Amino acid sequence: MPYKIGQPVIVTKEGVNKVAIILNQTSINKSVLYDVLFEDRTAMSAINTSKTKKTFININLTEMLCDSKIITPTVNYNDLAERNLLPYIAS
Repeated sequence: MPYKIGQPVIVTKEGVNKVAIILNQTSINKSVLYDVLFEDRTAMSAINTSKTKKTFININLTEMLCDSKIITPTVNYNDLAERNLLPYIAS
């Protein structure tokens, strides 16, 4: 299931989980890559859901925590977009 822009996700980076929101989605060679903005306002580009990578969108944790609304990000995508404060990154 592809994630939508503004949707919160859990990103696992070398065993550490962080809450992020999707900024952009790109398809390259039948693979979907995402640009994300973390709660500490840092961004990362070109990550996917492959558990074989050191950094990936953790599908299981995203479903358990974000999709069920147990965790809500402090980053408000709509507010940042309205005020033109979203960073420009492209994968």
